[in-house]
Amino acid sequence: MKEFFNQMRATDLKEKEIPPFELPQKKQKPSMVRYLLPLATVAAMLLLFFGIDWNKEVVETEDNTLVITMTIEAPMSTDGFMADESSMTQWKSPSDILIQEFED
Repeated sequence: MKEFFNQMRATDLKEKEIPPFELPQKKQKPSMVRYLLPLATVAAMLLLFFGIDWNKEVVETEDNTLVITMTIEAPMSTDGFMADESSMTQWKSPSDILIQEFED
């Protein structure tokens, strides 16, 4: 069997032309997006930071002390999240209507 494959290899070398091995091409240059994306992110963060109105009021008193007051426009509470008083005994499955159709 080994002799058979040796003969096939010899006839292939005589009859068939082996193409030359080509080296892979160099990689393409990285696109501009690779460099511009981090710069755009930093620029957006800087604009956001410096564009925020911090609502700071500075009041100077007679004894050269500085008082800074900050106001918050939106109330910060969790009452809206906890207003629902449902419990597990009152819970209904979202697919409960499918079961009701078969029961009728």
